[in-house]
Amino acid sequence: MVQDVLERIREAEAQAERIKQEARRQADELVAEARAAASTLVEEAKRQAREEGARLIATEESKAHQEAEEIQRRGALQAAQIQKDAEKNLNAAVEFVLQRVVMQP
Repeated sequence: MVQDVLERIREAEAQAERIKQEARRQADELVAEARAAASTLVEEAKRQAREEGARLIATEESKAHQEAEEIQRRGALQAAQIQKDAEKNLNAAVEFVLQRVVMQP
C-alpha cells in the first residue's frame, strides 16, 4: 500500500513535470510568434513610411517645379515689359545724348 502511494506520488510528480515542460514550450512558442508578428509589423510600418516619404517628396518637388515655372513666366513677362518700355524711351534717350554731345563746346 505504501508502495502504491509512493508510485502514485512519483507518477503525479512526473505528470506535473510534463505539464510544466509543455507550458514552457507553449509559452516559448507564443513569445516567438509574438516577436515574429512584431517584426512583421515594424517592417510594414517602415515600408509604409518609406512610401509616404517618397510621395511627399514627389508632391513637394512637383510644387517646387510649378512654382519655378511660374516665377520664370513672370520674369519673362517683366523682362518683355522692361524691353518694351525701354524701346519706347530709346528715341528720347538717343535724342538726349545727341543733344548733350552736340551741344557741348
